[in-house]
Amino acid sequence: MRLRRKVCLLGAPGVGKTSLVRRFVEHEFDQDDESSIAMTISKGTIEVDDISLEMMLWDPEGSEAWGQFNRSFISGASGLMFVVDSTKPRTLDHVLEAQTKGRGFIGARPAVLILNKVDLTGDFALTKAQVDAASKLNWHWVRASAKSGDNVDEAFTKLAELMLEVRKASA
Repeated sequence: MRLRRKVCLLGAPGVGKTSLVRRFVEHEFDQDDESSIAMTISKGTIEVDDISLEMMLWDPEGSEAWGQFNRSFISGASGLMFVVDSTKPRTLDHVLEAQTKGRGFIGARPAVLILNKVDLTGDFALTKAQVDAASKLNWHWVRASAKSGDNVDEAFTKLAELMLEVRKASA
C-alpha cells in the first residue's frame, strides 16, 4: 500500500531544517547551506511494514521564524517535526513558546522534536530546565546531526510510525 502525507518542519532560522531534509532525502550534507527561500517541498519515502509512506516535507523559509506557526502552513499536515539547535538554547524556547501559542491549531498531530547538531557535543547548551519543560510535551525526542547523519533516518522513521499509528486508530 502506498500513502502520501504532508509533514511540516518547524523551528527558528538556522537550526538545520533544510540540512535535515537534504540528509534524509538526498543522503547529503552541505556545509555552506543557506537558509531556505520561501517554501521548499521535498519528497522522502519510508517503508513501514507493508506500507510505503511518501512524506511531503514542507520546509519554510528561514527568515521569518514565527510565520511558520500559522494555520494555513500547518493545515492538512499529518505530522510535525520541531527542530532545535542543541547549541542555541533560544531555539528550544522558540519552539516551546510557539507550541503554547499555537496549541489550538497544532493540536494532537504526531510530532517529533529533533535536537539537531549533537555532533557539536562540546557546545551543547540546553539547560535541564528547558529539557524538563520540553519533556512535558507529548512528542518523541531524537538527538540527531544533519552533518554526520546520526539518527536522521530514525527521526523521520519515528514520525512515519507515529502517523501510521494515528491512521490505524482512526480506521
